[in-house]
Amino acid sequence: MLTLDHLDLAYANTAVLDDINITLETGEIGCVLGPSGCGKTTLLQAIAGFHPVKSGKILIEDKLVSDAKTNLAPNARAVGVVFQDFALFPHMSIIKNVEYGLHTVEKSQRRALAKEHLALVGLEAFEDAYPHELSGGQQQRAAIARAVAPKPRLLLLDEPFSSLDPGLRERVAVDIRNLIKRLGITALLVTHDQNEAFAMADKIGVFAQQKCQQWDTAYRLYHEPNTRFVANFIGEGTFISGEVQQQEDGWYVNTQLGRLALPLALDSSDVSVGEALSLSAYNCTDGQRVDVLVRPDDIVHKDASPLKAKVIDRRFRGAQILYRLTLPNFEEQVLCLAPSHHDHQIGESFGIRFSIEHVICFASTSS
Repeated sequence: MLTLDHLDLAYANTAVLDDINITLETGEIGCVLGPSGCGKTTLLQAIAGFHPVKSGKILIEDKLVSDAKTNLAPNARAVGVVFQDFALFPHMSIIKNVEYGLHTVEKSQRRALAKEHLALVGLEAFEDAYPHELSGGQQQRAAIARAVAPKPRLLLLDEPFSSLDPGLRERVAVDIRNLIKRLGITALLVTHDQNEAFAMADKIGVFAQQKCQQWDTAYRLYHEPNTRFVANFIGEGTFISGEVQQQEDGWYVNTQLGRLALPLALDSSDVSVGEALSLSAYNCTDGQRVDVLVRPDDIVHKDASPLKAKVIDRRFRGAQILYRLTLPNFEEQVLCLAPSHHDHQIGESFGIRFSIEHVICFASTSS
């Protein structure tokens, strides 16, 4: 449905995005995730036709809509857009707002289609209300109804939940995902919020430093990050030092928490997956120093363990407590997500066990 082929975007002579390659299949929901200023909204504007392309191509259903010489008008792309501020007309009732997006439909059919889509988002009882009379979540649903009523091939959502209360965002995101899936629409979401991305998207692209660092599922972004940026940006984690060691039965990384087996041979001929020294190609040598990614769920609370770690910080999360621990050398730290009935205070020590399933390591940054 959507292909970005070696796409470069810029403002005048200032580069914004460089060599972006993404595909989104029909019916998939994608997400562009990254910190402020990484080019997320500019990318969405380019796909919608509001921003020119410096080089590369944008194709919708294999049809070229943008390159350095081509820029198909926004209204000719069959793309729906939901803006950050919803962009509902304050002087129009909710049903009139939805009808406004149906200007290409026969006038006699507009009211029935608008009612049908308000019912899809659960707003059939509010068709005569005005935007200011609705809650933020209801306004969001109205904006979605207006965007999907013309049956766009592609739906673009620019930070669609940013104006909602934090506690409401994930719930609304799940509801909107279910609606988009039910309608069979392909969608691309822009956000800086990981929880929104995880709740909404089938595929997520992490953007930073003018690049798409990784385009993947949420699971692989968390457990198998390609770059150190993705490892740091997605979820929570720390790095501990290790040393690569080759033995007769395979390759290992030795750390102070124990020895870890690397999943595939270091001399694999497979194509490298990126900066991470993991999975199919490591490009490192026997004795090389590396940094090993450790997630909170890799550290298991175990009172009987001889390996003790000291609590230096704790965050209560209801059913669990996230502990920050110092290891015996007092230089390296790890996070441990433990059931909250294991209630330890700052300064206390408790036993831990290393239980890591995805060994992800990067070339060491320390001298």
